[in-house]
Amino acid sequence: MAFNFNWSPLTADADFYRRARDLLTKALNKSPKPPIIVDDILVSEFNLGTVPPDLEILEIGDLAEDRFRGIFKMTYSGDAFLTLKTRVQANPLNTYLYSKPTFTSPQPLAAASGLTIPLSITLSEIKLSAFIILVFFKAKGPDPCLPQ
Repeated sequence: MAFNFNWSPLTADADFYRRARDLLTKALNKSPKPPIIVDDILVSEFNLGTVPPDLEILEIGDLAEDRFRGIFKMTYSGDAFLTLKTRVQANPLNTYLYSKPTFTSPQPLAAASGLTIPLSITLSEIKLSAFIILVFFKAKGPDPCLPQ
């Protein structure tokens, strides 16, 4: 069985990118961050690139008019990129003092104040290999999951 996977509509839709940036930003800020990161992590740029992933059909099951379940192997090695922005604590002594109990730490005067600096990181040359289980219901739409 073969099918065509058209990558270009995903790479052209500005609304898709906005929603993806919002979802990634929420996911990155959901769990506690180390004390060196003093602000929220913001996904400022996200682009899927022009190279589509390779999809291999491993199993098709539960095939009916109103539902579909498929297991796919996806590998990606393309030109996608992601830019993250945040603010970090540049004074390591301040970070150390913040994370330790006050009775166990020295109390320096000159280095006790914080120094935060903006940080911007671009992740590129992303490589992925994953198994994807895609369940599609006519009433609900697609429900993808990545098994652990």
